[in-house]
Amino acid sequence: MKAVFFDLDGTLLNREATLLAFCIAQHQKFSLPLIKEKYVKRVVELDANGYVKKEKVYAQIAKEYDLSSEIESALFEDYMENFQEFCVPFEGLIETLTRLKQLQCKLGLITNGRHNGQHASIKALSIESFFHVVLISESQGIAKPDVAIFERALEMINVKANEACYVGDHPINDIEAARKIGLMTIWKKNELYAEANADEVIDTLPEIVPIVKGSSINELFTNDA
Repeated sequence: MKAVFFDLDGTLLNREATLLAFCIAQHQKFSLPLIKEKYVKRVVELDANGYVKKEKVYAQIAKEYDLSSEIESALFEDYMENFQEFCVPFEGLIETLTRLKQLQCKLGLITNGRHNGQHASIKALSIESFFHVVLISESQGIAKPDVAIFERALEMINVKANEACYVGDHPINDIEAARKIGLMTIWKKNELYAEANADEVIDTLPEIVPIVKGSSINELFTNDA
């Protein structure tokens, strides 16, 4: 295994815990005239695990709770400027990346999202130095599940698809898309999706290491038969 590529949100970054912490702090910061628990729950619902643009999230919050346009803009700007300060990594993140580098694996990150926001989260997690390549959809002009973004990452580090794997949490954007071009897939199990058609399933990040270390390429790619 020459390379391991990762998704960011829901895979390396515990986005649910991060958003909860941020929303609680935001409610207090702006002294919002609504119950904290209700506010936090609604923002999380509207956010849809990061797949809804934040302009729309806060526009809906303002509409539902009759907040002024000034407060709406302030909440959105607060998210854009300060969300990364609350970043929560999944357990074993640094340990896992360190072990993979010790195994001489090239590491890459392929994530959807705004360039500045995702880059800030990567920096906040202190993981930028681990990666040979980082592809963020906004700056690349391609977003998962378009297979072109995976192909671009492989080309950039000069590795073939059957020499690499992709670790992600989304059954379609991550797992299905990566499988289409022959990448081995590792699904980070979560409560949002019942299942994913992945080669391997993990609960925690450190489980990746024995998969990469203990299996040969031929053994892992039995699905090609």
